[in-house]
Amino acid sequence: MKKLLALLVCGLMALSLVACSNNTEPTGTDTPESTETTGTTTGAVSMGVGQSTTMSPTSVDADHEEGSVEVNTTYALLAVDAEGKIVDLQVDVAQNTSTWDGTGAIVTEGLQGTKRERGDDYAMKETSAAMGNIEGGAEWYEQADAFEEYCIGKTVDEVLNMELGGDHNSPVDLTTSCTMSVQEFLNAIADANEHLTAVEGEVASYGLASETTVSTTAASADGDGSVQYNVTYAGVALDADGKVLLTDIDVAQNTAKFDATGTIVSADPIDSKQDRKDDYGMRSASPIGAEWFEQAAAFEEYCVGKTAAEIEGMELGGDHNSPVDLATSCTMAVGDFITAITKACA
Repeated sequence: MKKLLALLVCGLMALSLVACSNNTEPTGTDTPESTETTGTTTGAVSMGVGQSTTMSPTSVDADHEEGSVEVNTTYALLAVDAEGKIVDLQVDVAQNTSTWDGTGAIVTEGLQGTKRERGDDYAMKETSAAMGNIEGGAEWYEQADAFEEYCIGKTVDEVLNMELGGDHNSPVDLTTSCTMSVQEFLNAIADANEHLTAVEGEVASYGLASETTVSTTAASADGDGSVQYNVTYAGVALDADGKVLLTDIDVAQNTAKFDATGTIVSADPIDSKQDRKDDYGMRSASPIGAEWFEQAAAFEEYCVGKTAAEIEGMELGGDHNSPVDLATSCTMAVGDFITAITKACA
């Protein structure tokens, strides 16, 4: 579990510093880590989550015995005050790689923890030290922490227009603390800014977490093979009693296809399920005639006022393990929602 230092901007004209703890531990894939910031925010605050996904495909050829696709989904929680200044920012990356051979058979599904979950095992520090800009080097999560802290108190526009440079498009103002590329952070922040929703109540803490699943199909003479990653990410705003004031859930669902020779057919990231709206195409198949984003909104609203334990313990049923209490508004599976939210609340 990672708890971040955050500066929470309170009121309309004054800034105050609120102390919290910061601890990062690598965990396994089966126990996704969340990022949580504690403190108290008063006044008008809005929160949202966003993402940006890149895919790096490789075909089987003379230089590659195996084909592969690396999928990086960078996701962010953004909270801003009434003046538009950032009071909380959290970022993470779900990085996963699947491989297949020259016959189109799956070799590895490649599911692993996020970059924060991997902690020191991500092994960036030695490379960072060799660059010589950060004394002793810094691991990925340490550089991400520095970036997040730098953004607190700035407006979203100021952050999105920060000067980048160096060898990796890193922030010019953070040459001794963050030398990695932050472009995907900025893309995820811009997306989160489009999903801001006002938080009703007094916020004591924010949390961010994800749950990733992978589905693979081998290629054959009858059809292409595929690798599909679903990164379900959730942000929460909690009150002092640990009850949800607001939660924002989304899924980055991206697929790579390859043929029976191991050659890439397609590997292009698409918008998240929230952003696809009616284009996701669930309405016609839904027994209640509701699209994915509408059902997700019903589930999010249902979580308001509940603790993590109450959300984790909600009764599920039906054909898709949907909430029993939401039989007329959410009939899709919500298991990954629950996992991501409860981790974010922890």
